[in-house]
Amino acid sequence: MPVYSTYKVHQSDQKVFRHFTVKNQLYVFYNCPQKEKVMQLYSAYNQFVFSLGGRRNFYKGNQKWELTEDTAFLLKRTAFHQELHNKTEGWKVLALYVKDDYFKNVLEEFRSHLSWEDLPPHKDDMLLFVHLNERIKNCYLSMLPYFDEDKDYPEEIIEMKFKELLYNIFKHPDNKHILSYVNAISTGYIVPIWEVMENNFMFNLKLEEFAEIANRSLSAFKREFQDHYDTSPGKWLSKKRLERAIIYLKTTDNPVSSIAFDCGFNNASHFSRVFKDRFGVTPSDYKNSLTAK
Repeated sequence: MPVYSTYKVHQSDQKVFRHFTVKNQLYVFYNCPQKEKVMQLYSAYNQFVFSLGGRRNFYKGNQKWELTEDTAFLLKRTAFHQELHNKTEGWKVLALYVKDDYFKNVLEEFRSHLSWEDLPPHKDDMLLFVHLNERIKNCYLSMLPYFDEDKDYPEEIIEMKFKELLYNIFKHPDNKHILSYVNAISTGYIVPIWEVMENNFMFNLKLEEFAEIANRSLSAFKREFQDHYDTSPGKWLSKKRLERAIIYLKTTDNPVSSIAFDCGFNNASHFSRVFKDRFGVTPSDYKNSLTAK
């Protein structure tokens, strides 16, 4: 199953994903057109997401988040599963992508007006919920009329509204976990290669997509990977995915096709071929041998 870039998808069709770019930041307003029960997605940028109606589930490994109306969150650079709650329920969304240098500039502008006491360590979770109040809600709802494609507004108005939104999120005393994370990446924090790989190896990503999530060039990603693991990304990924597959075969009743999907293989045939090359039997035969004991 392919893994889709949210950033590229959100710029693919103006009629479905109403979007514009201001100061290199992408703003998107849409009703999610998802048809598949589960999609694999990845985000190469941090993004604030505001759920305006309907519902979706995000999950990754053993973590799961239910995203309902009037919830908001900061989604980090990561791969994840997006699941339909049911076949008929839609999901109305406002998504605002923020690049690191923009975060840095905004924090510098507002630094003297924000409280920096008692900041918690930034969390490794891929998703950080944003605590909302009426002021924050009014800020993001006031942006919706600007997605009218028949009108042309000065960029300065959009940016002013976005900065107001960010300021009120950062100012909220219950959003210090958000401020802590944004401050970390604005002051040079770079996610370690091992953290990117351990958190995302179970997705069928290309090397350049792993590099995007890691916020590195492909050459820098390969160099750091080799320095840390002393092997190639391809060999490491195959080993990690097979180790995960063995656990699933031993501990679940999931079909082989589902295990292939959950472990990052292209498809069930590819999984069976790689598994047999490594262990001398197919995944199905291996699973049958366990039940026969």
